[in-house]
Amino acid sequence: MEKNIRMVLFKEDQIDQASEAIETLHHQGISEKDISIISGVPFSEKILGRPAAWTNIPIFGIAGALVGLVIASLFNFLTPHLYKMTVGGMPLTPIPTSIVVTFELTMLGLLISILLGVIIEMISPSSGPKGYHPKISDGYIGILFTCPAATDEKTCLELQDMGAEIVDPAEVKQP
Repeated sequence: MEKNIRMVLFKEDQIDQASEAIETLHHQGISEKDISIISGVPFSEKILGRPAAWTNIPIFGIAGALVGLVIASLFNFLTPHLYKMTVGGMPLTPIPTSIVVTFELTMLGLLISILLGVIIEMISPSSGPKGYHPKISDGYIGILFTCPAATDEKTCLELQDMGAEIVDPAEVKQP
């Protein structure tokens, strides 16, 4: 089955119509992974009626914090027992100073892993159709979708009735 990549444009003040158009695409049987929204203004998923985007950044953060905690524990508890040196009757591992080191290394692991996670998320390929139109820089909202060739005209006419500006597929610049 052949699929076409199409783009429709809405003016920035037609955000409600764009949200309705996405809902119409869902009713036409076009899945969420086959729809991309391109805009000069970052609209939240909630405004456009889309499910929240999921990233792996929290997983990176938790893993980094755990690694930092393990390293801090090794510094606080293993190192003093490897090189025993009692000073002034203090215990080998004084708890008040260990709390500071544990906190700092846990947060350092968290921050480094989140930075690496963001970089990995940015360079990872995204799914969904890709394209661009110069009018998006002029304040338009672009909805790029992949649909079966059989329902292409019907879908475009339905979206045009909502106030969408249909873009010729030849005008859509592919990255």
